[in-house]
Amino acid sequence: MVGSPSHPEIKSAPDQLGHASGSDRWLTVQEVADRLHVSRDTVERWIHASQLRAANVSAALRRGRYRPSWRVHHQALEEFLNARLNKPPSPAKPPIRRQSTGVTEFIK
Repeated sequence: MVGSPSHPEIKSAPDQLGHASGSDRWLTVQEVADRLHVSRDTVERWIHASQLRAANVSAALRRGRYRPSWRVHHQALEEFLNARLNKPPSPAKPPIRRQSTGVTEFIK
Protein backbone atom coordinates (compact mmCIF):
# COMPACT_ATOMS: atom_id res chain seq x y z
CA MET A 1 0.00 0.00 0.00
CA VAL A 2 1.36 3.41 -0.98
CA GLY A 3 2.15 5.71 1.93
CA SER A 4 1.23 3.10 4.51
CA PRO A 5 2.86 2.97 7.95
CA SER A 6 4.45 -0.36 7.03
CA HIS A 7 6.25 1.33 4.09
CA PRO A 8 7.37 4.76 5.34
CA GLU A 9 9.92 5.10 2.54
CA ILE A 10 7.11 5.18 -0.06
CA LYS A 11 5.46 8.57 -0.24
CA SER A 12 1.79 9.02 -0.95
CA ALA A 13 0.73 10.35 -4.35
CA PRO A 14 0.13 13.96 -3.16
CA ASP A 15 3.65 14.04 -1.71
CA GLN A 16 5.17 12.86 -4.99
CA LEU A 17 3.28 15.48 -7.00
CA GLY A 18 4.23 18.32 -4.68
CA HIS A 19 0.67 18.91 -3.46
CA ALA A 20 1.47 18.18 0.16
CA SER A 21 1.79 20.94 2.70
CA GLY A 22 5.09 19.45 3.89
CA SER A 23 8.51 21.05 3.93
CA ASP A 24 9.16 20.36 0.22
CA ARG A 25 6.26 22.44 -1.13
CA TRP A 26 7.10 24.41 -4.28
CA LEU A 27 4.73 27.04 -5.68
CA THR A 28 4.32 28.26 -9.24
CA VAL A 29 4.47 31.97 -10.06
CA GLN A 30 0.69 31.97 -10.51
CA GLU A 31 0.14 30.35 -7.10
CA VAL A 32 2.34 32.98 -5.44
CA ALA A 33 0.52 35.75 -7.32
CA ASP A 34 -2.88 34.38 -6.30
CA ARG A 35 -1.81 34.00 -2.69
CA LEU A 36 -0.50 37.59 -2.46
CA HIS A 37 -3.21 39.12 -4.70
CA VAL A 38 -0.69 40.55 -7.17
CA SER A 39 -0.02 39.92 -10.85
CA ARG A 40 2.33 37.30 -12.28
CA ASP A 41 4.44 40.15 -13.65
CA THR A 42 4.96 41.51 -10.14
CA VAL A 43 6.12 38.12 -8.85
CA GLU A 44 8.49 37.71 -11.81
CA ARG A 45 9.82 41.23 -11.21
CA TRP A 46 10.62 40.27 -7.60
CA ILE A 47 12.37 37.12 -8.85
CA HIS A 48 14.45 39.01 -11.45
CA ALA A 49 15.36 41.67 -8.85
CA SER A 50 16.58 38.85 -6.53
CA GLN A 51 14.08 39.86 -3.87
CA LEU A 52 12.26 36.53 -4.06
CA ARG A 53 14.33 33.36 -4.41
CA ALA A 54 13.12 30.94 -7.05
CA ALA A 55 14.34 28.00 -9.11
CA ASN A 56 14.06 27.86 -12.89
CA VAL A 57 12.85 24.35 -13.75
CA SER A 58 12.40 24.92 -17.48
CA ALA A 59 13.57 22.17 -19.81
CA ALA A 60 13.80 24.74 -22.62
CA LEU A 61 17.16 25.90 -21.28
CA ARG A 62 18.68 22.60 -22.37
CA ARG A 63 17.33 23.03 -25.90
CA GLY A 64 18.78 26.49 -26.42
CA ARG A 65 15.50 28.35 -25.99
CA TYR A 66 14.84 30.51 -23.00
CA ARG A 67 11.42 30.56 -21.41
CA PRO A 68 11.80 30.38 -17.65
CA SER A 69 9.44 28.31 -15.57
CA TRP A 70 9.92 29.47 -11.99
CA ARG A 71 9.12 27.59 -8.79
CA VAL A 72 9.21 29.27 -5.40
CA HIS A 73 9.79 27.22 -2.28
CA HIS A 74 7.23 27.95 0.42
CA GLN A 75 10.03 28.81 2.86
CA ALA A 76 11.53 31.35 0.41
CA LEU A 77 8.09 32.96 0.17
CA GLU A 78 7.86 33.14 3.97
CA GLU A 79 11.35 34.72 4.16
CA PHE A 80 10.37 37.25 1.49
CA LEU A 81 7.21 38.20 3.36
CA ASN A 82 8.96 38.39 6.73
CA ALA A 83 11.63 40.66 5.28
CA ARG A 84 8.90 42.99 4.02
CA LEU A 85 6.66 42.79 7.08
CA ASN A 86 9.33 43.32 9.69
CA LYS A 87 10.87 46.42 8.15
CA PRO A 88 10.11 49.54 10.13
CA PRO A 89 8.65 52.30 8.00
CA SER A 90 11.31 54.58 6.62
CA PRO A 91 11.28 58.03 8.19
CA ALA A 92 9.88 60.79 6.05
CA LYS A 93 12.61 62.92 4.55
CA PRO A 94 12.25 66.64 5.20
CA PRO A 95 11.88 68.74 2.07
CA ILE A 96 15.09 70.30 0.80
CA ARG A 97 15.11 74.04 1.38
CA ARG A 98 17.35 76.21 -0.69
CA GLN A 99 19.50 78.73 1.08
CA SER A 100 18.51 82.30 0.51
CA THR A 101 21.21 84.57 -0.94
CA GLY A 102 20.01 87.33 1.33
CA VAL A 103 18.90 89.98 -1.17
CA THR A 104 16.20 89.38 -3.69
CA GLU A 105 16.21 91.92 -6.48
CA PHE A 106 13.03 92.68 -8.33
CA ILE A 107 12.95 94.11 -11.81
CA LYS A 108 10.72 97.16 -12.20
